[in-house]
Amino acid sequence: MEQSNLQQKKLNIIQLIVAVAAACLVHGVMQGVHDNYGIMLNGLLPVTNVDYAGISFCIGAGALVYGFAQPFLGMLALRKSNVFVIFIGILSTIVGLVITPLCRNIFTLFIFFGLVLPFGTTGLCFGIVMGAITPVLGERRAAIVSGIVQASAGIGDALMSPGLERIISGFGIRTAMTITTLPFFIMVPVAFWLGKKSRDCTIVSRDKKTIGNQSLSSILKVAFADRDYRLILIGFATCGFNMSIIESHLFSQYLSYGISGKTASLTLTIYGIATMTGAVFVGFLGAKFRMKNILGCVYAMRILISLGFLILPKTVPFAFLATTLLGMSGDATVPPTSGIISRKFGAEKMAVLYGFTLIGHQIGAFASSYLGGILVKMNMGYSPLWAINMVLAVIASIASFSIRNDKTSMG
Repeated sequence: MEQSNLQQKKLNIIQLIVAVAAACLVHGVMQGVHDNYGIMLNGLLPVTNVDYAGISFCIGAGALVYGFAQPFLGMLALRKSNVFVIFIGILSTIVGLVITPLCRNIFTLFIFFGLVLPFGTTGLCFGIVMGAITPVLGERRAAIVSGIVQASAGIGDALMSPGLERIISGFGIRTAMTITTLPFFIMVPVAFWLGKKSRDCTIVSRDKKTIGNQSLSSILKVAFADRDYRLILIGFATCGFNMSIIESHLFSQYLSYGISGKTASLTLTIYGIATMTGAVFVGFLGAKFRMKNILGCVYAMRILISLGFLILPKTVPFAFLATTLLGMSGDATVPPTSGIISRKFGAEKMAVLYGFTLIGHQIGAFASSYLGGILVKMNMGYSPLWAINMVLAVIASIASFSIRNDKTSMG
């Protein structure tokens, strides 16, 4: 009997490890695509007949899709399953990657690069993936694992940034984006396995059927009545502006400073590694310190980084230091933000409510993506973006420190 229990315990541990690894694969590869639109932008310029501002607009539109689609896909996950949404995400991402380099005008590029591809990555976002593995992990383990899953975004950046740049330089954007579809085909059996494990497990603490019957409006009404949720929305909206500068313009910005494409892509590899470090570090800090204070400090860090872009010489050492700090503070907002939401409203509603915060996040992302394209076209450079980003980081930091209750679940 004792030996049987020991074997069962080992089996459970293996299943947990596989579940976490599967979640990291899905989220990491998705984020590797999502964070490298800036590198794709430079590859698409010579083949699409669309200028820098036009492609920047498509990236900005995709940022809005990534935000607005999340709460609705979160509701679909409640009614169907998180894995069902993951399958939709895989299919749409593959279609977007294959068709985008074939586009030859702004309209078709907008459809596939601005709508289809970002809709696919939305189905593989953090909230959906965490919702898929939480039944397997249990809510206690999920709180710790969230930092690890978010850190997998850094793996995607670290591997895919230099890979994309080299393939685009050597073989063109069509080959690069086609090769990028391969990991998504690998995800299909992974998603099947996650679906089976999720069906085999149940979340004991809540009545999922009751939650699944709630409407989006009723869930949001309760959330918006909460002062802390409104403050989270303010902070996360500014976060989107910051992140889209990195994803859409940082690579081109470094090129404008006279830094080579190879070196610029290497800084994005460092960014990916720093992103992993920051997310994991913040995830563990969340077990010891109040999440609102961690969140406020991360936003405060961005104030200093933005100031650096405004006043320091733009050398190669600066690029590596700045990109490292951007990575440390980049995805580090996600574990405390999702943790506060999960504790206050329940893990089952996290995909919906965290998804809704991303609407504000992606509106900010659209603003910096499109504004950056306009500023470059007007030969004004990137400094105005960093000045705005610094002001927004001040607002986000104050809002985060003002959160009152980030410890007690209000289920």
